[in-house]
Amino acid sequence: MTGCRTGEICAISWDDIDLDMKTIFLRETKTGASRYVQLSTQAIELIKSCDRSTKYLFQMRLQEKPIQQKYLTERTWTLRKNGLMLDIEHWSPHDLRRTVRTGLARLGCPNEVGEAILGHSKKGIEGTYNLHTYDKECRIWLQKWGDYLDSLTDEK
Repeated sequence: MTGCRTGEICAISWDDIDLDMKTIFLRETKTGASRYVQLSTQAIELIKSCDRSTKYLFQMRLQEKPIQQKYLTERTWTLRKNGLMLDIEHWSPHDLRRTVRTGLARLGCPNEVGEAILGHSKKGIEGTYNLHTYDKECRIWLQKWGDYLDSLTDEK
């Protein structure tokens, strides 16, 4: 729903979430730069449905630690092995990120906004001179993505 890396999502604490500002603050990213992720109304509703008595949005059951990215992959394998998941060959949780980016492109999202949503760093001259974070644009396009996802499940 956000296009974040699974490891970034796993590490989110409730202190990183600002529902009034409709953002998540990512402290640790692959690029090493912290950043804000804009939230659609659908993402906010999903977050509101989570257990707020824990320190982390997705916390281990017996320890006050966030779930590990490795757990998601292992759980995927277990679900597939037990016949509880669609049998999509080579599917991994990272494919959700790929789906967001591809879906945004299909909806007409400008490339620079799609890359900002994923948290990709700008390379070369672009990275040197274009310091715009595209926060407003990211919010607009993530809302369009959330609305598109809703349209897939809306009864007609």
